[in-house]
Amino acid sequence: MGNYYILSVDSYMDAFSAMDSATAMNFSLQIQNHENVFDDVQTGDRLLVYRKSPVAKINMYFQVLRRNGDSLCLQKMLEVAGGVSVTPEQGKLELQVITEIDADRFQAICRQMIADFETVSEMPKAGAERITGAENVLLYGVSGVGKSHEINRNYCGDARRMERVVFHPDYTYSDFVGQILPVVKKDKLEYRFTPGPFTRAMKTAWENPKEQYYLVIEELNRGNAPAIFGEIFQLLDRKSADDPGCAPEEYGESEYAISNQEIAEIVYSDREHGVRIPSNLWLIATINTADQNVFTMDTAFQRRWKMRCMKNDIWAAGHARQKIAGSQVSWGAFASVVNEVIVEMNRDMMITEDKRLGAYFVKRGELAADRFPEKVLKYLWDDVFQMERDAMFAEDFRSLERVLERYEKTTEDKLAAVLKREVYRRMLRVTQEKERQEDEPVFDT
Repeated sequence: MGNYYILSVDSYMDAFSAMDSATAMNFSLQIQNHENVFDDVQTGDRLLVYRKSPVAKINMYFQVLRRNGDSLCLQKMLEVAGGVSVTPEQGKLELQVITEIDADRFQAICRQMIADFETVSEMPKAGAERITGAENVLLYGVSGVGKSHEINRNYCGDARRMERVVFHPDYTYSDFVGQILPVVKKDKLEYRFTPGPFTRAMKTAWENPKEQYYLVIEELNRGNAPAIFGEIFQLLDRKSADDPGCAPEEYGESEYAISNQEIAEIVYSDREHGVRIPSNLWLIATINTADQNVFTMDTAFQRRWKMRCMKNDIWAAGHARQKIAGSQVSWGAFASVVNEVIVEMNRDMMITEDKRLGAYFVKRGELAADRFPEKVLKYLWDDVFQMERDAMFAEDFRSLERVLERYEKTTEDKLAAVLKREVYRRMLRVTQEKERQEDEPVFDT
């Protein structure tokens, strides 16, 4: 049956209360410089949690599922709202950080916690139901189309339930999954596995089955994604209603398990446990299509994601109708016409359509005269129209420096001073047309 203990914690320590009944969590023993006092606590022992002043009550009961070095895997068996004081009838008890008690005292306290509680064996032990249906979703589109905003708006805006990481050329498997790092403990150098964002997200989702969790990967193709994922690439296959013999309660978890002792120990507190992405952990990734040539992703990798193209709705941006400082042209008209020119030139394979301006390529404040040319005109000159600058800029410019100088010093419309005349006139017409549409009265029919 094991031994019985009362664990005394500060009243502000709410990690235990955040757990659902019958779920498990890892509890670090490295607290308050009292590591040695837990030496006798082992698998199968029972813990009552006493919350200190001003609560001064015992209101939770845990079972030790297993011990793993300096942490205990605890299963929550019971929590009551009121709690039980250590009464005189139970005898004087001097509580330490961890205090061993006998079975009779343990039973007496438990009976007070629930009136109809008679034996510990009657406590619930069933696992909590887990939310299902999580997927791997890949949002792709031009730069500034609003991919990150879409994640916060339609998937998750709660930082508590998210891990967010940005891939880049030097990002590695060790950064993503975890790595063994040196740790000094009691003046001795030890090497321990330090989990990365993937493993941390796995652990959080596993321990909280009734909430959705999200691992967000920004700029997926700016890192070597297949190399970064390594063997966990296999986990991206998820169970669904399309799989024969798959039960609904399994929808969303990995179809195949892998062996990874480091991840298994962190997530399940069991090095031999097969690793699967739980059904309540979403993987949401973004790709800027203009950067597709940084690192290409093969078909086998891409097919494991639900692809979603982000529509580039220029006029949906809140600042689309705002005029660019020093010009009569609005941001929406400017971006729309630039994108039309890019698409027209794409027909002749002169410019790729991925170079288009996203609705949020610039923010409202970046329409200022001292910021707009450096961010937008520079991008168009150096990147988009590098081979065909006459398609966008006035013919007399031979350097970006001259464009920026003219833009700064001109006393006329700033865009009219640097852009190709035909392009500027198109932008102005679009601006005026949108203004007329807003001024037209709307009649109910």
